[in-house]
Amino acid sequence: MADGDPFKGIPFLGDIASILGGSSESLWEGARQAANQLATGGKPEHNVDPVERHRLSEISRVAELHVGHITGLDVTSHIEPVTRSGWAADALDAIRPLMDRLSERLSEDSPSSADPFASLLSMMSPMTVAMTAGMMAGHLGAKAFGNSDLIVPRSRVLMVTANISDFAGEWGLDVDDVMLWVAIREHALHSALAVPSVHERLDTLLLEHIEGFRRRDPSLEDFGDLELPASFDSAGDPQQFQAQMQEQLQRIFGNPELLLGIARDESHNISQLETLISVLTAYIDHVVAKAGPRLIGSFDALSEAVRRRQITEGADYADRLLGVRLSVEARDRGEDFVSGVVMRTGSEGLARLFEPAGIPTPSELVAPGLWLARLDLPPD
Repeated sequence: MADGDPFKGIPFLGDIASILGGSSESLWEGARQAANQLATGGKPEHNVDPVERHRLSEISRVAELHVGHITGLDVTSHIEPVTRSGWAADALDAIRPLMDRLSERLSEDSPSSADPFASLLSMMSPMTVAMTAGMMAGHLGAKAFGNSDLIVPRSRVLMVTANISDFAGEWGLDVDDVMLWVAIREHALHSALAVPSVHERLDTLLLEHIEGFRRRDPSLEDFGDLELPASFDSAGDPQQFQAQMQEQLQRIFGNPELLLGIARDESHNISQLETLISVLTAYIDHVVAKAGPRLIGSFDALSEAVRRRQITEGADYADRLLGVRLSVEARDRGEDFVSGVVMRTGSEGLARLFEPAGIPTPSELVAPGLWLARLDLPPD
């Protein structure tokens, strides 16, 4: 142990340690491959059909005009149809700066325990961060409709037409209706995030969320009921230890906090991030509710199908890692806020969200009257 390698002489752990010297780009290339594999289920994937691309272009223009009229915001980007793997690759690029910072954050904390698991996870941080990001992007890409399935700032507006077609078929809905519903939502989200104050606020809060993680030393209880040797000497059985380690590592791949050996620092409150996301989500729902019934005959049935989809999806890596998806309670708070503003000022009052300092605080989220009153105060 004097040479600083706690895994020297342990075949399985030594092999892992030997590959950790790879470049950052090689790790992220592995993440892209994992995202592709999970998004496609390992099956061949065809490019978006040109006919479908043309149809979406026409649908996008209709949605763009209505969203611009309702919101008063600039709606300039066209929606690009992409494959599942294409969406996952773009999502991975979008979250990479956050994940790189998470890797740096974890490297700043040294494990305080001599537990081989803690030391292993510390050494593997750059690899596991990239792998976890790839798994998250891949899982989302397998079912995402568009950018609104992962609310982080992006330069492109994407729609996964294959997922939309599958959803429409499953629920007996017209696929063009579903595409138009999604197009309204995606244009509303992108135009809101294009407002500099909103974009900068979301970037800041996401980074603060990442800063709130700290490394923790996982206990053996985290890894199940197996009793693994706390140390290794010549009397140990390397093959048995290797088999146990492989089994336990497979069991933790589905848990990003455990995989990365991280926990939230309670001194970093995520209520500001949750407030922003809940308000954005409720605002976008409001725009869809205003535009959708005018354009989509099956709007009510489609909206109910989407609502059920959201309920049955369950938690995934985005819930547990980035913290940008919402509980039912958080969604309700956002909807109540938007309803409260509309009741007091009409839909026009929602435009004040895009004023400087227009994002409500967590306290104002449950008291929209206070939010309006603050915005009406004279500047200092």
